[in-house]
Amino acid sequence: MSTDPRTTDARAAGPVRRRPRDRYRRRLVASLTVFVLVGAVAAVVGSQQGPRLRDVTYDPTGLVSRPAQRVILTANQALQRVSADAVTVTPSAPHTVTSSGNTIAVEFAGPLAYDRSYEIAVAGVRAPGQPATADLRTTITTGSTDVLALVPGTSGAPDRIVRRSLDAGGATTVLQARGITEYARLGRSLVVVRGGDGSSTVEIVPLAGGVQDRGTPVERLTLPTASGRVTALHVADDGASFGFEYADTSTGQSRNVGLYVVDMTGTHLPTTVAEDGRPTTGAVPMTVAQWAYVPRTESALVRTGSDDLVLVDMSGRTDPVRLGSATFLHGFVGSGTTAVVETGTGIVRLDLTDGRRTPITAPAGSTDAPYLGRIAPLTDDTYVRVVGDVRADGTLAQRTVRVDGDRASRLPVRVPDDASVTAVCPSPNAQFLAVTTASASGALVSIVDATSGALEASVDASSVDWCGALPSGDEVG
Repeated sequence: MSTDPRTTDARAAGPVRRRPRDRYRRRLVASLTVFVLVGAVAAVVGSQQGPRLRDVTYDPTGLVSRPAQRVILTANQALQRVSADAVTVTPSAPHTVTSSGNTIAVEFAGPLAYDRSYEIAVAGVRAPGQPATADLRTTITTGSTDVLALVPGTSGAPDRIVRRSLDAGGATTVLQARGITEYARLGRSLVVVRGGDGSSTVEIVPLAGGVQDRGTPVERLTLPTASGRVTALHVADDGASFGFEYADTSTGQSRNVGLYVVDMTGTHLPTTVAEDGRPTTGAVPMTVAQWAYVPRTESALVRTGSDDLVLVDMSGRTDPVRLGSATFLHGFVGSGTTAVVETGTGIVRLDLTDGRRTPITAPAGSTDAPYLGRIAPLTDDTYVRVVGDVRADGTLAQRTVRVDGDRASRLPVRVPDDASVTAVCPSPNAQFLAVTTASASGALVSIVDATSGALEASVDASSVDWCGALPSGDEVG
């Protein structure tokens, strides 16, 4: 038996206590093993089942009001490039396809129909290096439409701006005020022009829940002179600016009538659009016969007092572009890159990117009447126009004509005998038309289907906000 005091019997000493570091190592190894196994299983499952749809994002309102809107499909893993012919949209709608990483972007060429479901199917998607393919499928629902209408007050009551939805009855009062002459949507606010006796005010009214936010003060703009008249209000689609025509009436006469712009990202002070087409503080204003923002841009198409056409960047970042002359601006074709203008020799489509002019098709049914109203473009080849014959008593018997290519047909929109059509304004996606009429008994706005003429809704009002996209100016006749 050993007598060395440093030697002990392991069995006599009892169980050996393991060091904490050994237990940590074993737990770490076990955890890593589980992760590896889970990853391996997932890889096997993924290779056998193919990618899966993880998320879909889109703007329901943007899809019905603006072109070039996207629906983004996100998969649970990276994807090989997806070709355009692998994507099907039902009901059919023109679109393009791009893909990157684990996302697929379906971009629509123009606005979609209101309150409709569209199915997007992507066939045969595959993850890089994996044999299995899968089909991705989703359904999107576009937004419904509504209009803002101006209801003039009667018997001393204030004017009202109301919101009328086409998928529900009744109207909601957004704002009440006296002397409302013009208004326009500006993001989550309204720009409201009020006035009388040759003098106007411009107010920015905040909204909450679609109606005036009583808890937030109304902003009243400082106008260029002590007294002046504001007309022809228009707002850029992105809400970054708005503009109007202004006439100085401080001396009792209209002077320095011209175009002004308000930059909502800056001081909110009206800035003169000078004769050279540049926003310039204190300059002599450009004279304006008609103007409007080009849809989805901060540029404005202006017909000057001398019938020159000028494309003005209301932000002042790019130089103005001269585009010849015109005697009337009718409107813009959907995408916003084409305007319909009248010249001394006819009506043409004006390409705002290169100035090229193409005559519109004008079949006999759209031109064989003494009265020819403004053209309301729907697509590149389709438009609506009000024409009329003179009755024996000198009044007009008006009718609405729809032109599809080289064919003109009457749109069955009912106009009472004692009423006259004051405007025809397409919805942002050209699915509907707002037909405004005036008679001795009052004003009426009828919302009709742009293809069939079927009545969708009506409101006793003098105007709707859809008409704000049209160039201001008197109707042709």
